[in-house]
Amino acid sequence: MMNIRVISILCPKCGAGVQFCEKDRVIKCLHCGMNFIPVHSEGIERYYFKPQVKNPQIRVKNYLKNRGFKKNNYRIVDTDKFFIPVWKGTGQVTGWISGLSPRKTVVYTETVTAPNGRQITVKRKREEGGIPLKKLMKIEKEILFNALKFPDIRCRKEEVIKDEYAAFLRVYDEQRMIRLGKIVTPDVSPQLEKKEIKTRFIQSSLSSYIDYEPLRHRLKVIGQRVFLYYFPVTLIKVKLNNQLISLTVNGLSGKVTSNTLLRKESATKRKRILFLDTMVIFLSSLLSASFIHTNSSFPKQIGIIIAFITLLYIWLKR
Repeated sequence: MMNIRVISILCPKCGAGVQFCEKDRVIKCLHCGMNFIPVHSEGIERYYFKPQVKNPQIRVKNYLKNRGFKKNNYRIVDTDKFFIPVWKGTGQVTGWISGLSPRKTVVYTETVTAPNGRQITVKRKREEGGIPLKKLMKIEKEILFNALKFPDIRCRKEEVIKDEYAAFLRVYDEQRMIRLGKIVTPDVSPQLEKKEIKTRFIQSSLSSYIDYEPLRHRLKVIGQRVFLYYFPVTLIKVKLNNQLISLTVNGLSGKVTSNTLLRKESATKRKRILFLDTMVIFLSSLLSASFIHTNSSFPKQIGIIIAFITLLYIWLKR
């Protein structure tokens, strides 16, 4: 018996999620009651990748350990699991484009005979370009871009098209997904994003001809398919050396990336800083004591101020 692929799309009327099988000809939206026929050019297919990393905190600890940080150097303060949406569009751009190739001035050298019979080299200029262009375009296009801006999470959009992840791809299922992590919705509605994908297809097809003047085109996108992939990541916030940093764990490969460059201070540098701090505290304490033990009230006030600044410095450096 042949396997029937289940597809998840959004209702073209209310935007609710609708699931159907490839053999279905007519679909009814259970949310608004609308009946429609599924076509690839109309629906937006939604999928998610099932997470494979069981304990992302262990990945983070190993990541920090490999960079020379000990357990007492950091503390994990927060852990959140997300499904990050990524748009993918495929289609074919076809139609006619026309225009004139860009004009430019070209400088060249030419050898000529002078009146005295000598051969001399002179520089000349000529105008090139302005050649009419008219061609039939037919290009297969694929576009991939993030569906939202999430600065704390470092995840490359190309992860969703890796062949080794295909085995973990599932049809969008909100009930199962929310048990595995938070579902992040796209910044723009699917209907608007679908139009934007079509615009991007045409603009990228014309990118090689932007210098042509005037550039006219009658292009259309046929066989367009739009996908929304939800990729699993874990965001772990770590307090490292009194600095809060964000680490992202890939939910399939377990790879850890940081939103900042991690550099561990060398032992020599730490000793130098400790020596300087000790000298500053010692000299300020000595100076403060010498002022306080004077008979004049004004130097005593200065000594008290120096003592207060010294205590403040110690508190800030602890």
